[in-house]
Amino acid sequence: MFFFLFGLVLLLYVNYIVFILVILLLVAFLVLYERKILGFIQERKGPNVVGIFGLVQTVYDGLKLLSKKDKGPMGFFFIVMPIYGMVLSLFQWVFLPVPFFIMQLEYSIVFTFILSGLLVYVVLGCGWQSVNSYGVIGSMRSVAQMISYEVVFFFFVMMFMFSFKNFNWSDFLHFEGFSGSNLKIFFVFIWLVMTMAELNRSPFDLVEGESELVSGFNTEYMGYNFTLLFLSEYGNIWMMGMLFGLIFGGGLVDMASLTLLYVSVTVIIRGFLPRLKFSDLINLTWKICLPAVFFFLLYFMVL
Repeated sequence: MFFFLFGLVLLLYVNYIVFILVILLLVAFLVLYERKILGFIQERKGPNVVGIFGLVQTVYDGLKLLSKKDKGPMGFFFIVMPIYGMVLSLFQWVFLPVPFFIMQLEYSIVFTFILSGLLVYVVLGCGWQSVNSYGVIGSMRSVAQMISYEVVFFFFVMMFMFSFKNFNWSDFLHFEGFSGSNLKIFFVFIWLVMTMAELNRSPFDLVEGESELVSGFNTEYMGYNFTLLFLSEYGNIWMMGMLFGLIFGGGLVDMASLTLLYVSVTVIIRGFLPRLKFSDLINLTWKICLPAVFFFLLYFMVL
């Protein structure tokens, strides 16, 4: 009887399980792809020994991380926060057409913002429970950085809310408002700045600045805890790529191609651009991006 009920529950949630496995495979592919591209940019080969053309390198690296013994403070929040971050990272996908909706909600855009805001507490909790000065400083800088981008991100998406008069991501599948518009390049630039700051990617990887923070908020993390933080971070890269394709594409085919383009651009930028100063990021977000997005928000409201 137990196995019958377990099988029934498994069948009901098979879409969720397959979906999670696909995301994990995409993360593994992204790690390998990033190391190959960075190797080409820096005139080295990258992973090429483990498996054919180094295809199994990511799997071996994951096993190596999981086999490491965790010697951190091991407090309650120290253990729970990486799991909490991974769950939030996966749960954000259920409201997006990837390529079908796993869960349709009338206010899916609002729920996406709520989940994105909750991710701040993951970084803050990890740094606070690490009982490490580098971790605390890294988490504080992370909160300032994420708040700066989220304000701009909220106003940016609000422009489309006023156009659609709806709060569902499904409306973007038929959106062609940027077709032939000269503003498209400017909006793409704003999107790259916002999402790079959220994802802690170069040149905005200030949360994990190794030169001054020794990896920042996750200094004390290793083993499976660090693996969960790593998976959630790279999973969010794919999610931001999906949103980029959804907003600027206007269809499933365009969405898939633009998602791959966004992921490739994030990797290439890491290979070319140096890290900015923390003050430069704050000035860029609050003094340039926010006034520009707020101006266009008012423009769309008038229209």
